[in-house]
Amino acid sequence: MIKNILFDLDCTLLQMDQDEFLRRYFDKISCKVYKELGYQQQDFLKKLMESTGCVMNNNGQDLNVNVFWKNFTKYYNRNIVEPVLQSFYNNEFNEIKEIIHFNPLSKKIIDLCKEKGYRVVLATNPLFPAIATKNRILWAGLKPEMFEHITTYENSSYCKPRNDYYMEICNKLGMNPAESLMVGNDLSDDFSMISDEFSKYLVTDCIINTKNLPITMPCGSLEDLYEYIKQM
Repeated sequence: MIKNILFDLDCTLLQMDQDEFLRRYFDKISCKVYKELGYQQQDFLKKLMESTGCVMNNNGQDLNVNVFWKNFTKYYNRNIVEPVLQSFYNNEFNEIKEIIHFNPLSKKIIDLCKEKGYRVVLATNPLFPAIATKNRILWAGLKPEMFEHITTYENSSYCKPRNDYYMEICNKLGMNPAESLMVGNDLSDDFSMISDEFSKYLVTDCIINTKNLPITMPCGSLEDLYEYIKQM
């Protein structure tokens, strides 16, 4: 019996073209640090991606936020850069909202889950700080308080697709994977390494399958997902 539902955010509840999102994100954040601090954009992005790569490879040795800054501060002073990044996520980052395909079904689905008594977790890849994740939640027409737990780089020690990421959530919240449903759109990031104990649902509106993996789970649009949860 399912008691817990874990939702991916980007391209699942928050529907968009991921490539366009990343293009705008990298452009805007590099322009911000160039304007405020004079850092060359391509060099900054190279260091940003390198440090993000360290986070993606985190094996639980430390929180993702600490892994990121441990590498990033080899090149930049955190006390100088972090306030600029904080300002970016509070301001320019929100301009990217214009590319979002707003779908009111996202809120309808979360409301349904809550009405039916499921524990609801936002299992978004914890590469971003909490402020950036909070803003993306708002873009989707949702509120952070709708979720029992939200993974960010401040509270996570692993990233997708590692099963350790999912087990960390379950261990923190006392959830049984065998009673949990993971909902996502990316066959590699969301499902390729997750334990078979979890039930799975693939949202196909913005499906990502770069490795042409076989689809072996229930799947459909957000509208289909609503009906699926309604019948559970």
